[in-house]
Amino acid sequence: MSASPNAGAAGRNTPVAHFLAPHWGRIAERLAPVIDREGDEPGASPVALLCVPDAGAATELAAALRAARPSTPRILPVTDALRAARVLKTYGAPVVIATPADVERLLAASALPLDGVQVIVLVAAEEFDADQLATVMAAMPKEARRVLVASEATPVVEVLLERYFHKAHRLADDASSETKPAPVQYQCVRAAHVAAAVPALLDELDPPSAAVVTADPSAVQAALAAHGYPGGAPLVHVSDGPAPVNVALVVFAGLPSPAAFDAAMSAQPGRAVALIAPRQLGALRRLAAGASVTPFTTRRATSAARAQEARVRGELRAVLATSYPAREIVSLEPLLAEYDAVELAGAALRLLEGARSAAVVAAPPATPVQSDRPSRPAVGTARPAERPARSPRPADDFPLRDPAEGPRARYVDRTVRRDRDDARPRRGAPGERGARSGFGDKRGPRAGFGDKRGAGGPRGSFGDKRGPRAGFGDKRGAGGSRPAFGDKPRGGGPRRPRDDR
Repeated sequence: MSASPNAGAAGRNTPVAHFLAPHWGRIAERLAPVIDREGDEPGASPVALLCVPDAGAATELAAALRAARPSTPRILPVTDALRAARVLKTYGAPVVIATPADVERLLAASALPLDGVQVIVLVAAEEFDADQLATVMAAMPKEARRVLVASEATPVVEVLLERYFHKAHRLADDASSETKPAPVQYQCVRAAHVAAAVPALLDELDPPSAAVVTADPSAVQAALAAHGYPGGAPLVHVSDGPAPVNVALVVFAGLPSPAAFDAAMSAQPGRAVALIAPRQLGALRRLAAGASVTPFTTRRATSAARAQEARVRGELRAVLATSYPAREIVSLEPLLAEYDAVELAGAALRLLEGARSAAVVAAPPATPVQSDRPSRPAVGTARPAERPARSPRPADDFPLRDPAEGPRARYVDRTVRRDRDDARPRRGAPGERGARSGFGDKRGPRAGFGDKRGAGGPRGSFGDKRGPRAGFGDKRGAGGSRPAFGDKPRGGGPRRPRDDR
């Protein structure tokens, strides 16, 4: 699809607001003429900054821009601010696609120069907040062109237009839907996985004939060929809008344009299923023009739900067969005046499911299965071996004693105090045990080793200091008293005459 002729009708410095379906292919076709600059060098600084809601949208929009204009300068989708800062400082990038939060991180790291930016684009503007873009819009050069892309003019978009895109030139989508309302089902998938989801949907529904409406027929045909569908087979018709009349199934691989949606639904298909991204659900409802838009459920989910319901019915049958719930019926009988019995049973089932869900959430982790082999403890978590438990022994069974004595005291004071009346007499007292004659006796007669008196007589052994001494060092003789220091003996021998001079 070619770009709208009104895409470049506004002046260069006039803000532009595009209102079109959130389809990356058509958004890329609208933005490619704005950011396409011929003759730019590969390593130039950023000249175009595109703000998207999330990192996934950055990669999808980059892929759509490369597909729309292969000659577009190198595009850097920012999925991580640190990696993008390294790439920008090393190589640079003419076109940068990032979220407002990542742009703020790059600005704080001085990795994103904005002096050469010539165009700032807000993609999916209905998902932004005006305050969220304050830092980014304040850092933009005043002469930079400002472009806004949104699916519809919501109050949030009107605030953005009033604050940052004053007097913007508004451009609506290329056509409006005039198709008769028809029911459409949808399945949410990532935009990058739309082509891969088509064969799985065909396997789920197994229609006799199908038509796939997509903006990228080559990717869908490659996915079908990988699942065994030959190219050009009449079983599955791949196109960008028209579909065979009375086809059994129409699959919209991605959000279709209003013209493609009208062309496909005018063939009166038996069933229509759209594979879209979550943010494209509002645009699909507008395309359906008031018709029912319901989610598509797979057979696996339906079978699981039916199996769960069958298990609950089986449990109820088992309870009714076991016993009659008289008490429960009596407690619920007053409610029969306001509600039907089936309604009460449904409410009881809802309570049962809620209680089971809460029990599953609060259940403790399962204990590991015990093995016959002893498990080796982990390093640093060794625990001492547990001793086998034994029964406690009664305190009165050992040692053997007479039970009539009563319980034995845990502590007996055996201290002997001398100030007590019943204190025992001291050992060696007169009349108690008689004179001691053993070792250490200090009162009785001693005759053993160390006796200094002998048995009642004077000492005469070695060490006796009172008996007669005649040994070495005696200065006075036997039986005399020992003189003081310096005393000279006076015997009966001749005396030296004294000099009378």
